[in-house]
Amino acid sequence: MKVRKFLLHTGLIITILISIIFSALIWFNPAMLQHDSKETTNTGESTTSVSKRTLSDIFLPLQATYNVNDAQYQLPSSEDYLIGKVWKVMKKWNSVSTSMKSYKNETDYLTFLNQNNVLLLNYNSPITVKIFNKVFSQKIKGIQSFKFNRIMIPTEGSNYIYLMNDQSRKVCKVVVNNAKSIKKIQTYLKSNSVENNKVEIDYYLLNNKIVNFYVNSVQLSKYSYLYNKTNISSYVSELLNPSGQTSISTKLQKNKTIYLDGSDNRLTLNDTTGAVQYENYSALDYYDEASSGKIRTQRLNYYTHLTESLNQLNKIGVAPDNLRFDEVNSEDGTVTYRSYIAGFPIIGDDNYGTYKIKLMSTGGKEYNFSLNSLQVSVPSSQYKEDLPSTYTVLRELENKGYALSKIKDIRVAYKWQKNQSSSLVIDMIPTYYVYTDGRWSELDDLLSTN
Repeated sequence: MKVRKFLLHTGLIITILISIIFSALIWFNPAMLQHDSKETTNTGESTTSVSKRTLSDIFLPLQATYNVNDAQYQLPSSEDYLIGKVWKVMKKWNSVSTSMKSYKNETDYLTFLNQNNVLLLNYNSPITVKIFNKVFSQKIKGIQSFKFNRIMIPTEGSNYIYLMNDQSRKVCKVVVNNAKSIKKIQTYLKSNSVENNKVEIDYYLLNNKIVNFYVNSVQLSKYSYLYNKTNISSYVSELLNPSGQTSISTKLQKNKTIYLDGSDNRLTLNDTTGAVQYENYSALDYYDEASSGKIRTQRLNYYTHLTESLNQLNKIGVAPDNLRFDEVNSEDGTVTYRSYIAGFPIIGDDNYGTYKIKLMSTGGKEYNFSLNSLQVSVPSSQYKEDLPSTYTVLRELENKGYALSKIKDIRVAYKWQKNQSSSLVIDMIPTYYVYTDGRWSELDDLLSTN
């Protein structure tokens, strides 16, 4: 009798354990961990979330720096940590008037930039006042086409802010009604979480671009995420056959699959990396001039170029919550959106975490992105990566024979790396990236190949 009871209890316990294990497998499958969305598209194998992103989602500042006590610091700046809080305060301000000033040289501009007791919200590439008005709920008039890449906020109770353009060295002073709410920003800046995580920097002029240089070595955390690979069929139907009436042909080429709709649309998938390129070189929105035979072209102003690139991003159908406007290529106008982790971008080959939108003056367009996307963070070791100061990095590059005149930018960013223990997990490793020869390259790659 006792043996029978023992076996009964043992069998019950085993059954419960098996149920828990299978439930865990179901709940922690990355496909189950998609964010809620406004609508869904059936791909046949998986469901792709379609979440339309707005200007306020995408065009928030990327980074916060703080000048105090004759030193400059980079602050932790994820959306819901500091920048998001400051943004909510600024939305309640009312712009009153503006005035413009130009600085004659870099020295005078850097002196202004380095002044004490100011918080700076920074972009990598400029936005316009018109976009600022929409993102920050302001009504600045008369200068809506003015481009800037920094917002300077005095923290000692002044009733004005500055919109700064590093390239042109122009500064727009905006008088606002903010005397009371600035105290909230002061509280954020004095919090322990900001004080304990700020990192000292210099504003360094590198080939006519002001770059944050870390004064000392820094320690940054490694993160791990479950990831998902979206089925290519959702993009084929969305980009090549939205009406469901077009015949799609498929062509195999080495490690690539090419989808064609018989007209001007082409979708190319790298079967190994998951990188996707969509091309549409049609000029259907334009016409041939009868007198000259030339195709009429349209030059978009900067504001329209940025907002139209966002419209095209939404057409792709997937835009992660941590995606931000990152930069504009001055040569071909490509607008790049990147996923950000703890205030740092994901950079690397194969467009992981990246969407590139190229709009052409003849009406054509090109998208580059990846099928792979991060889902939710998973517990990982408290591993941190030690990174040298940026000055040390610059010396290492010089010693390896790289000409400083060819180095256009240096950033700390996260690289995408497969986890050795689980095929469902991606590790995000902090490292330096260097912009040279028209592309971003990881520092270790540059030092090992030259």
